[in-house]
Amino acid sequence: MAARACIPETKTPLSADERTRLDALLKVAAESPFPGERANALDAARRLARRHGMTLQEATRKPAETVRPMRLPRHADGFDARDVADFVAYSEAKLRADKERYERALREAIERGLDDGVRVRARASGPVDSPRPRGRCRSPHSFAKVLLSETSLPLGEIVSLTGLDIYRIVGLKLKMRSAA
Repeated sequence: MAARACIPETKTPLSADERTRLDALLKVAAESPFPGERANALDAARRLARRHGMTLQEATRKPAETVRPMRLPRHADGFDARDVADFVAYSEAKLRADKERYERALREAIERGLDDGVRVRARASGPVDSPRPRGRCRSPHSFAKVLLSETSLPLGEIVSLTGLDIYRIVGLKLKMRSAA
């Protein structure tokens, strides 16, 4: 079976390291005095772009050319409409890229068969256990009282179980002692 090049179906942005490598390859392709070195650098740049589902022209476009970065407000009262539109466009572009990356990883996991066991276990275990309804929970104060009177737990454990600070627990213990 011949090895196939991994070409993603969707375009993914280049990382900062990959962008630096692409710039260096294009510089070598433009400035090298050796024709073989120029050709190899250009081929490597094309392969890098193809791995991200882009042509070389698309890969050389800087991210700032596709979505303008958000500017700081010019007015003391906040952002103007253009700033908000820039921010929304930038946020949506990042969201789309994250969603594509997630979907691609999920497809690859399913192709490798890594997802089958997770789905089988999820179906077998039934619905995820939900936390107790809030109506039946004790308040941290009353829970600490019960723990102090009915157990011999260290104060640090009671602090971690109730969420109260150590000073409240100690004060509660002293008040319970004096009441008895």
